[in-house]
Amino acid sequence: MFSGKLFQNNRYIYILLPLLILTGLLYCADVHAITLYGYNIPDSVVRVKADSAFYSYFAGHPMLGKQVTVINQVQKAHHFVNKTTSFYLVLLLLFVLGILRLIFPTYFRHLYNAFMSPMMNKRQLREQIEQNVQANAAMNIFFSISIGFFLYAVLFTQSNIIQESSYSANMVLCGLILMVGCIYLIKYLLLKFVGWVFKIDQVTEAYTYNVFLINKILSVVLLPFAIILAFGQGSWLRLILAVACMLTGILLINRYTRSWSSLGSFFQYSKFHFFMYFCASELLPLAILVKLTYNTLV
Repeated sequence: MFSGKLFQNNRYIYILLPLLILTGLLYCADVHAITLYGYNIPDSVVRVKADSAFYSYFAGHPMLGKQVTVINQVQKAHHFVNKTTSFYLVLLLLFVLGILRLIFPTYFRHLYNAFMSPMMNKRQLREQIEQNVQANAAMNIFFSISIGFFLYAVLFTQSNIIQESSYSANMVLCGLILMVGCIYLIKYLLLKFVGWVFKIDQVTEAYTYNVFLINKILSVVLLPFAIILAFGQGSWLRLILAVACMLTGILLINRYTRSWSSLGSFFQYSKFHFFMYFCASELLPLAILVKLTYNTLV
């Protein structure tokens, strides 16, 4: 009873007290930052003094002072390039090469001996290599994928053709692999046809054997260069490309020196025919490949 009367008597105090506090806050809203010795210091003066103290502190800092040489470097924007397909393709190529090496160890030994010692039991090594049809077919497919990937890596790093093309990078990669495979398949069928028409089967078979022998070696030799070109960066990639082109040229020359023992008797009376054959069988397929790639992508 007593507490109820006390609340009724003091209820006006509880209502007026918040109003007085709110009024005081509104009245004192326009205040200065600091009042020193009765003088109001404006905010701008306080801000200038604070900035001056801040910069003077850093000016005397041993690591940030004026005596320290400041190096300004503009960082280049990092553009993300999706190379997932290239990464998995490299893993696939290495895996397939390892599996073939484990399944056909004798075939790879004969392949190495035939390349390193061309005069050692040439006919016997050739028969042993050609009799292993499965390994030959697998290595020919491996050659198409490896060379197609190498060409893709060269185009991707040394030009902007793939980046500016309307086709996706994966489609370009598959197209290059298919074109390399089709070119050498057509070349193989053409050599068979020429040998049958002109009745020079032994000559064309010997040349075909040397062509695909060097192709298999070339597919293995260029694979590390393709990996470096696909995932490397910097101007030193041009040096890697130059070394790869030099090795390719040496292997192509080696292919003709191997084949000269069989082709020499056929072309010994006409150098012009040999030159025409060289242009038709070697330069023309490469020119067609370059022309198709350029017309498709550009």
